[in-house]
Amino acid sequence: EIIIVMVIMGIALGLAGIMISKGRGSLEVKTFTKEISAALRYARSHAVTEKKMYCLVINKEEGVLRLFSEKRKGGEDDGESGRFSLVLSKPIPDEMEVILQDDDSEEPCIEFFPLGQSTGGVLEISNEEGTTYLISINMITGKLEVEKAE
Repeated sequence: EIIIVMVIMGIALGLAGIMISKGRGSLEVKTFTKEISAALRYARSHAVTEKKMYCLVINKEEGVLRLFSEKRKGGEDDGESGRFSLVLSKPIPDEMEVILQDDDSEEPCIEFFPLGQSTGGVLEISNEEGTTYLISINMITGKLEVEKAE
């Protein structure tokens, strides 16, 4: 009887381990989606309050997301060259893919403008197991909506 109980417990623990590892990948893509949506909300709110443009760029080749802000026009110089300064850089985990739907360019971007509007679009974040989340950015209001894809 003890051997039968031990075999049943072993099978149950093995199945529990499989279920936990499946849930882990789903949790990672959900967490990453929340981090990206937080960065987008930050970009929108700061674009409005600071009256300057923000841009989230997806660099597929390097596997990184970068958030840039437009430099102030009042002659402020922080020693960097160019029109934009880096605000945030977030690596895309190897097992995940980030796609801006309907944009096949090498470095797609989403821009937020001082009046709250954006270039809009739908970010698709997925992992190797097929778990996918969508972040929809409204073009007129710049507001976000996050949902799990079916």
